[in-house]
Amino acid sequence: MKENKKVVLGIENLKKYFINKSIINKAVDGVSFNVHEGEIVGLIGESGSGKTTVGRSLLRLYDDVDGFITLDGKIISGKKITRERKRFLHKNIQMIFQDPHASLNGQKTIFSILKEPLMVNGVVTEKIKEIKSDWALIQDNFHYSFKEHAKRWELENISLIIDVQEKFIETWTKKFEDISFNLNMSNEDNFNSYYSYLEDKNNNNSIMINKLYTNTDKLVKYFYKKQNEYRSKVELDVDEYDLIKAHEEYEQNLKLSKHSRFYNELSEKIKAKQEELKEFKKEEKDLLYINKNAFKSFVDVYKNDTKYRRNNSLSTTELDFFFHSKKLELVSNAAKKITKSSSLKLKYLSFEEVKQFASELEEYLKVFYDKNLNVDETKYESVKKMNQITKDEFHFGIEKFEELSKRKHQEFKTKLAKLEEEIKKLEAELKDDTSAAEVSQEQLKLSFENLQKAEHEHKIQLDKFLSKFRERIAQLDEEKVTKVSKIQELSQKINDLDKKFKETHKKFVDFYEKEIIAVAKNTYTQAKKEKKDGLKSLCFLNKNHEIFKAYKQKEVELDVYKTNVAQRIESIKSFNIEKKYINNDLSNIDKLLGIHSINLLIKNVKNEKIRNILNKLYSFVAIRSIKKLFIKNTIYKSLEDVGLLKQFAYRYPHEFSGGQRQRIVIARALITNPKVIVADEPIASLDISIQAQVVNLLKDLCKQKNIGMLFIAHDLSMIEYVADQVQIMHLGKIVESGKTSKIYEKAIHPYTNNLFKAIPKISNATEKFQNVSFELSYLDEQIYPNVPEIFEVEPEHFVYGTKIQVDRWLKDDHFKATGLNKD
Repeated sequence: MKENKKVVLGIENLKKYFINKSIINKAVDGVSFNVHEGEIVGLIGESGSGKTTVGRSLLRLYDDVDGFITLDGKIISGKKITRERKRFLHKNIQMIFQDPHASLNGQKTIFSILKEPLMVNGVVTEKIKEIKSDWALIQDNFHYSFKEHAKRWELENISLIIDVQEKFIETWTKKFEDISFNLNMSNEDNFNSYYSYLEDKNNNNSIMINKLYTNTDKLVKYFYKKQNEYRSKVELDVDEYDLIKAHEEYEQNLKLSKHSRFYNELSEKIKAKQEELKEFKKEEKDLLYINKNAFKSFVDVYKNDTKYRRNNSLSTTELDFFFHSKKLELVSNAAKKITKSSSLKLKYLSFEEVKQFASELEEYLKVFYDKNLNVDETKYESVKKMNQITKDEFHFGIEKFEELSKRKHQEFKTKLAKLEEEIKKLEAELKDDTSAAEVSQEQLKLSFENLQKAEHEHKIQLDKFLSKFRERIAQLDEEKVTKVSKIQELSQKINDLDKKFKETHKKFVDFYEKEIIAVAKNTYTQAKKEKKDGLKSLCFLNKNHEIFKAYKQKEVELDVYKTNVAQRIESIKSFNIEKKYINNDLSNIDKLLGIHSINLLIKNVKNEKIRNILNKLYSFVAIRSIKKLFIKNTIYKSLEDVGLLKQFAYRYPHEFSGGQRQRIVIARALITNPKVIVADEPIASLDISIQAQVVNLLKDLCKQKNIGMLFIAHDLSMIEYVADQVQIMHLGKIVESGKTSKIYEKAIHPYTNNLFKAIPKISNATEKFQNVSFELSYLDEQIYPNVPEIFEVEPEHFVYGTKIQVDRWLKDDHFKATGLNKD
């Protein structure tokens, strides 16, 4: 899969040090890996391993992060990045936190929460700008199609309401005739026999609302379909090819009647050159900015490394490790100085060339360490000697890079001067042009006559089209009148059924009061009378007696039934509010399509100048409605993508379960259509019964939308299921990485095997939990002079360790993940 997918997130030598006075903690130390489109990379490690720090570094939640990070080919790392890059970063990389409340403001509705990233990241602004680019032309070219389809969708909505209500009316007309209350049935059955009318009515309303929303969404999609057709110049309402061609020819001749062809061509060339110059200056500015950030990053790496090595040398009691740390401190400090001093001389190097500079410097540091710093490590004077050697003999040659930078600088200057000279030359030629106009007034007149002829032919074709169009519209209007009449008839029947329900409810209340409450009351009254007569069996009768309690319980039950009816009737009223929202949406869609009543009034204004002024004024107002429509549709779609109802948009976070809240967080992350999502233990706080649902949702959405994901987790069994690639992290370093199946089939590193050993298994479910000791002795074998490296033990499987360690770990008798059942 990786071979065919491009890298959307590149991480190279990422480092994050936490410095507290003289103490340096390497939270992330030289982490490198890639995330491809549609790929999920699992990042695993125990608490404190640095995996969350990696996720936060990607979002620039820390300022002082070293290394290089690229997002969709653009560098987003460095001490400072441009405002444009920040906007790009915030839109295209999103984070899902462990606790949903970290992303949800409890005082805002879900609608407001999801709207925020759309506004902040400029998604709405970009969409409106894109719509406005050819909005008037699309409305004009597809005016009749929009009008006809809007009427068809309106008829479909009416038909939908008729179908649902007819079935409902037929069913409940019969049911109300058969309803009767008797003591042979339980109280619940008596009540539900008519209360289900409200339940069915509420369910039908929900069905109608959902389908009406779906139909309004189809109408918006129809606009986007026609937008694409217009931009592709296919399937216009009326064939306008000849008219467009005649109009273009007239416009061209009009230009040529004022100036010569040569003059017009020069003007176009000047515009093109000015645009090229603008882009070239931007390219130079970006190059210098990226170069400065890259060098600053390397300087910070060597600066932090110098402090870290100095601390090691001061804290150790081992003489050989002291000298090893001291040597590394000296070469890191020398590297810092040469990098800092070279940055101005090499400011025209590209990002890749700066990395090449750093790579060659690293090789020089190794050689200098091995050859130049060989001193007697038993004498203290050797420290001064190493200082002097570094001062006198550290000479990393930057000549070839300096020459390359100078050459590129000169190329920029030459090209810049050439472009400016070309523009000046063209402007001078334009100024001196005295050639006659290319097109005479007679030719322009002929061109105008051709345009009028084309317009006449187009009018004939349009009249034929309109004749058929009016027939179809008349037929649709006739159908609408019939169906609206039917709706009114059904509405009256619904009102009659509502009255029948109220009558039936009153009958139930009367039945309950006479046949149940009255009987219970008589029993209680009789019992009190018997008490007064002196019957000893009832001498302790009081308000707490079972007979009294039974009597009062019946009264409470009736109150509950009344409350249920009142609440359900109140909730049904929300249907009218929802219909009002849908009507507002339809009005906004009409504005988008250009078929609103105001659009039609403006279209009928005969004075062209006044019509154009009114169109501009109305467009300014209408665009606000369209913005609201786009926001609402985008939010509804994002909720549906994560399996939630659009009605949930108007609730608050506390009204949802933990799983639903995490789905809302996922919707918020996806709403800007990001390239990458960083999911930091997104299921850790969820009930185990819904963890699989959320993971499946994330996995499916990443594949569907081609989004790369970094999935940070403790749960190795979940990572095995969800991830394509795995990075095992320990103490800030990636100790094992590769394809998920290969890691889980044949784990090599001891730390990885300890993680696998900690996975609960069904085979030992009845046994007592055992403490898993994370053996760290392998770290002792990586202390100087043993230097760990990354080894590819098989294709797509890498392990970090010394050569001796990796060879030993690869032996057959070494514990592997496939042998988890071994003791």
